[in-house]
Amino acid sequence: MLSASLQFHQVTMSDVDIKTLKFLIAILHKLRDCMDKLSVRHCEKLLSETLMIISNVKSLYESDMMEEVILELQYLFVSGPGASNAQLSVCKPYLALFIGGLGGMEMAERDDCAKSCGVWELYHMLFREKHWALVHLAIAAFGYFAARTSCNQLWRFVPPNAALSYDIMSGKETNEERFMSELKAFLEKEKALTAIAPGHDQIESLVKEGILLKEIAQKTRIVRGEAMRCESMEIEVDNLSNKRRKLPDGISRGIELVQSGLKVIGEGLSEWQLNHLESSELHDNLLSQLSHLEKFANHLRDLAGS
Repeated sequence: MLSASLQFHQVTMSDVDIKTLKFLIAILHKLRDCMDKLSVRHCEKLLSETLMIISNVKSLYESDMMEEVILELQYLFVSGPGASNAQLSVCKPYLALFIGGLGGMEMAERDDCAKSCGVWELYHMLFREKHWALVHLAIAAFGYFAARTSCNQLWRFVPPNAALSYDIMSGKETNEERFMSELKAFLEKEKALTAIAPGHDQIESLVKEGILLKEIAQKTRIVRGEAMRCESMEIEVDNLSNKRRKLPDGISRGIELVQSGLKVIGEGLSEWQLNHLESSELHDNLLSQLSHLEKFANHLRDLAGS
């Protein structure tokens, strides 16, 4: 949230003071010495967010502490024992944002300048990355940096084995001119994207499509609303019908007793038939009447909803 809001406000050193850089250095020290995986993940997240914040606070690049920050980053990502740690990759997109903002910083283009060497090595490390997303971020950061820096020897920032220097087909041969060609094409494309403005016809077409989409969305809401109301009415009718069909508990209990009595009568008739075979006609008559009573009891049970 803070890093996003800083993009829209001019922040001075009085707003975000030198403590920000001290905090960043403390994170780098902690990350360098930390062994616990959970703590490492927390530090990596803090490092990423802090680098993003600093990339939006241009005045912090003017601080005298920036050289120490650069050297600490160079040690963590390039020369230190943990530089090969794959987990650091999650921080590299934010590192690209950070070093892209170094264009306004004064640097001596000499091999004995630790700050300049640190920046060169950080760019070298990013340019060697072969993941397409990091390649894009690195070249975008360098393009932003190159447009603002006073450095004349930009070749120092590009390693001979940059990912974009390799031959696309073989993936083996490197050529510095190939990298510069890719950089030029990228910068021209970025410039073209920002220069192109939509025409009047395109805007008018988009407006019409937007209005049509709005009408479709409104009609869809109306149809869905009517469908929900109909469904609600059907449920209410069913509930009302069920309420009307439901009989008092006393009647339901009586029906259960009738059914139990009919069952007992049926068992009695079966037993009576075995002992009085000569009364088969009477038995059949009683059995028929019992069947009618059972049907009537079942009908009452259905009405009661039991």
